[in-house]
Amino acid sequence: MKRMLDVIGDLRIAFWLLLAASLVMWIGSLIAAGNYPLIDSMNGVRVQEWLLDNGRDNIGSVWWIPLLFLIFLLLGINTLACTARRILVLLPARKETAPKDFLVAMSPSIIHLLFMFMLSGHLLGFTAVEYEKAPLVPGEKVTLRGAGTFDVLSVTHEFFPGDSLLRDRIRQTRVKIGFPQNGGHAEGTLEFMRPLYHGGYILQLDMERKKKAEMAVMKKADPETCNRAGHFHFSETKQAVPPRLYIAATRDPGLYVLIPGFAAVILLMGWYFYQTAPGAGRKTG
Repeated sequence: MKRMLDVIGDLRIAFWLLLAASLVMWIGSLIAAGNYPLIDSMNGVRVQEWLLDNGRDNIGSVWWIPLLFLIFLLLGINTLACTARRILVLLPARKETAPKDFLVAMSPSIIHLLFMFMLSGHLLGFTAVEYEKAPLVPGEKVTLRGAGTFDVLSVTHEFFPGDSLLRDRIRQTRVKIGFPQNGGHAEGTLEFMRPLYHGGYILQLDMERKKKAEMAVMKKADPETCNRAGHFHFSETKQAVPPRLYIAATRDPGLYVLIPGFAAVILLMGWYFYQTAPGAGRKTG
C-alpha cells in the first residue's frame, strides 16, 4: 500500500497533470473563441447531456472538454494519494505531540482534502444543475417547470440621464413579481445583479442581446457632459429597440459544497499561517 501511494501520489505526476490541464484549457480557449455559439450553449445544461447532444457532430470542437475532466480526475486521485501518504507519516507522532501542534501539522493535509471536497462540488454543479429561462411580459404569468408560477406585476426601466453620453441606454431594470409562499402571497423585486431566492432556486434577470446597429445611441457626443451622472430618472418609455427580458431559474447543488468549502479553506489557512508565523514561537518544519 505504501509503495502504491508513493507512486500514485508523486508530486512530479501532479506537476505534469497541472501542466497538461493548463495546456488543454489554453487549446480549449482557442477552439471556443472560434466556435463561440456552440460552447455558449453549454450554459445551464448538464455537461453529460450537452456532450451527448453535441459531441458526436462536433468532435473537433468538444474533444478537449472530456479530456479536461479526465485530467482533473487523475489530479484528484494524485492529491488523495499524496495526502494519505503524508497523513500516514504524521499519525505515529500524534501521541508525542500536543493536540494544537498536531493540528497545525495536519492542516495542509486537511486543506488538500477540502480542495477535493470543492472539486466534487464543481463536478456536482456541472452534472446536476437545473436551469430554465422564460420571457417576461408585464401583467402576465410565467411558469417555470421547477421554480413554479409567478405573476409579472410590473417592469420598470431606469435610464441614464439625458445630459449623459449614455442617454437612452438602460442603467437598471426592476421587475416586481408575485409568487405563493407559506400558503399566502408574497412579492419580490428582481434587478440585474440582484437575484431572488425562492424554493431552492436562484431567480435572475436576463436580457436578449442586441446588435450594435439596433442599440439606441446619442446622435451627438458632448465630452463636457461625459461624466456628469446627475440624477437618474425612471421611465416607461420604450427604446428604439425594446429589450426582451427573461427570468432565469437556477438550482445548483454544487454551491452547497463550494461555498462552505471555500469558507473552511480560508479560515483554516488563516489559522495555519497565524500559528506558523515567526512571532508565534512554533516550529515551521
